[in-house]
Amino acid sequence: LAVRQYNEPYDWEGYRSLVHGSINHGEQYTHPARRKEVASYYCADTGYGLLMKLRKAGQPQKIGVIGLGTGTLAGYSRPGDVYRYYEINPLVQPIANEYFWYLRNAEGQVQVVMGDARLSLEREPPQGFDVLVVDAFSSDSIPVHLLTKEALQVYLRHMSEKGVVALHISNRFINLQPVLERVARAIGKRSLLVETEDSDDGTCYGTTWVLMANERQVFDSTVFNGTASPLRAAPWLRLWTDDYSNIYKVLK
Repeated sequence: LAVRQYNEPYDWEGYRSLVHGSINHGEQYTHPARRKEVASYYCADTGYGLLMKLRKAGQPQKIGVIGLGTGTLAGYSRPGDVYRYYEINPLVQPIANEYFWYLRNAEGQVQVVMGDARLSLEREPPQGFDVLVVDAFSSDSIPVHLLTKEALQVYLRHMSEKGVVALHISNRFINLQPVLERVARAIGKRSLLVETEDSDDGTCYGTTWVLMANERQVFDSTVFNGTASPLRAAPWLRLWTDDYSNIYKVLK
């Protein structure tokens, strides 16, 4: 793990990133006036950004996040919100607290649960998440146990009635969209694909998100018009379960 600073900290374009090898795990502007800006993989047109547009004024949300990184998503928090992070690497939380500002400047409450996220969720009573973000797939080492049919069933047990599981599957090497299409079909849940391109100013990166809802009507909102599409069918791919997965089948 390394923290890299680009430009001087008080330059308007100054920012820092958390990297693991060659993989970027989050960025933040370092100029004091820009520390609440959310950028990189989590901009307003991404899968998570669209879900934030559904929020109602004065109605706090409970958000679960698998994968802490720099704590970027806490930049969306409002008073009364609870952001509950699940992080397996004990080195990440001290870095997020010391070198970045998303957690300490969050308007809502921030909780961090250390350990394997799926094991933690299996032990916990239902959390009633409005959104559960699964953000652990950007590297070349995929935690398959977070993608199986049984894993999605664990997540859905923790969702509120209109809750949405948001899986960030941007990856240079592996196409996880067909894996989730098969899982969604197997468990009978409606899902959407949200893909974005790099922004012209370089602030927002191209991303791939899959959204899976407990209640099908959630995706009828006009927020998703023209920005989201159904997952492409993958009848050729065998369903991933705790007993079977095959990364080679989904290499790009």
